[in-house]
Amino acid sequence: MKSVLRKILLVVIVIALLIAIVPAYHYYGYFTSHVSTDDAYVDGSIALISSRIPGTVRRLYVMENWRVNAGDPLMELDPRDYMVRYNQAHAQLERARQSVDQNLAQLEAAEAGERLAGSQLNQAKIDFERAETLRKEGVVSREFYDQANTAMQVATADVALADHQVQQARAALGGKDSVATDHTINYDRPIVEQAQAALEGAKLDLSYTVLHAPLNGIITRKSVHVGNRIQPGEPLMALVPTDRLYITANYKETQLTDVRVGQPADVEADIYPGYIYKAHVDSISVGTGAAFALLPPENATGNWVKVVQRVPVKVVLNQPPPPDKPLRMGLSVEVTIDISNTTGQLLTSTLQSQYQQHSGKVNMEGAPENSQGQMQPSAPDEVNSPVTPGQPAIQH
Repeated sequence: MKSVLRKILLVVIVIALLIAIVPAYHYYGYFTSHVSTDDAYVDGSIALISSRIPGTVRRLYVMENWRVNAGDPLMELDPRDYMVRYNQAHAQLERARQSVDQNLAQLEAAEAGERLAGSQLNQAKIDFERAETLRKEGVVSREFYDQANTAMQVATADVALADHQVQQARAALGGKDSVATDHTINYDRPIVEQAQAALEGAKLDLSYTVLHAPLNGIITRKSVHVGNRIQPGEPLMALVPTDRLYITANYKETQLTDVRVGQPADVEADIYPGYIYKAHVDSISVGTGAAFALLPPENATGNWVKVVQRVPVKVVLNQPPPPDKPLRMGLSVEVTIDISNTTGQLLTSTLQSQYQQHSGKVNMEGAPENSQGQMQPSAPDEVNSPVTPGQPAIQH
């Protein structure tokens, strides 16, 4: 009886072992082809909203945790001081144009005086030559000859004076002596350009009284209220672009032997257990976390203990999170990378490769660039308040 039971037990054990071989083989294959870590968190860029000019907060259009779109007004400063400066700059521009008109009139008068002096000099020369001939013939007196000579010398001096006045009038116009019928050409002078630049600066300052959202996102860390006096560069609120969140996974250096850019990854957030976000490796940091710490370790001094370092790996989702499972900055996640395919690169970024494939360069934050590599603004700010009609302002 005991031998039969032993045989049955042996058969059961053998069958169990045979059955366990298949999942054990799959588990071993999965274990050798995947690396995972729970030292991973949701990360992203934070846009700090600050003013370019000092002023007093007049209106607020957003509150904490409100969603905004790029270009939406966030707050408005009291524009009266900058409106006064704009009007002053506009008056200075008109005064500069009047000054150019006055200098042009003086130039025309000086040129007319120069022509008059030239005509008088020609007549004086004719009179002197006639007086000189008559003096040789003894027809006129010595006094008449001296008067003709003096008149010619005075006319010569008048021509020199008129020429100096013309040069002075031209210098007042910046060396340009063209008098055109088109006032746009006449006003192409340094004094007008200086006043025009001052007007553009005042116009920009006036447009800065309304702060706009630079991108789509959610408002957070709002510390400004109506009536506050703010200074340029002072953090007023933060804007988190929810469509640009990514995962920072801190892998051990011993796990990164076969990790390559572009490898697929699975992300599971602790807030949504059981749900898997499909992602891929975007890039691998060029240094460990300790290398960029505020106080990096000095292993050349004192006793040294070897510690396994961790390297940040940037993981980007393949698709935006579903509306019912949004990710938030700082959430804990677990990342698993499939390292079966090791043909990818080590020092590159998939996002950079995608941007370089486009015909025109694109700024990393999403703003297009022109052919000279300069970032093009999405829309210029208007001088007047660009608040949408009917949009309420928050007064607290």
